[in-house]
Amino acid sequence: MPETQQAAAGQSAQASSRLARIVTETTAPAVLVGILLLLQPLLSPDVTWLQAITAAVFTVGLPFCLVLWLKGRGSVTDHHVRVRSQRAPILAASAVSLGVGALVLLLLEAPAGLFGEIGGVFIGLMICMAANLAWKLSVHSAVAAYVGLALLAPVPVFGPALVLMLASATGWSRIKLGDHTPTQVLAGHLAGCVAFAAALLLP
Repeated sequence: MPETQQAAAGQSAQASSRLARIVTETTAPAVLVGILLLLQPLLSPDVTWLQAITAAVFTVGLPFCLVLWLKGRGSVTDHHVRVRSQRAPILAASAVSLGVGALVLLLLEAPAGLFGEIGGVFIGLMICMAANLAWKLSVHSAVAAYVGLALLAPVPVFGPALVLMLASATGWSRIKLGDHTPTQVLAGHLAGCVAFAAALLLP
């Protein structure tokens, strides 16, 4: 291959990797779940901004701060916690934080709809935690599927296509960066869909 073609191929690969990194960071679980919860006052007039912010803080804010603290101590490799064996304690701590947040939301008299959303997130956490005890499932993909269904599926006409685009872009980025295999990404999508379906059954 001529040098000019090699250089062009190298530049294309670098650009593709940069795009994958951008997609991975913008569709990170903390980002997507945070958006889902913070948008609740706009989606449901019964939810106040204080309730939405409280839900976001306990569901994603505090757990993400924990990850950053552990990363600073060298206890985890990175803020996406790519090593499977490092994930279970963080997922468990996230579940505890979510439970405490639910108690605070009870004191704030949050409506049932908001509890339904954090309940769905909790179900997803349990599925991912159980899977990651023995296998590295893509949490990015699980959250992308769940949040996509919760936020984008109701959009008239284009909703399903938007969900597919979000899930596909997130999965592609994880595979492109070498963090997950296609099977792990598809399993994550399935986990997100199962969590969403289960959340619909919550009272």
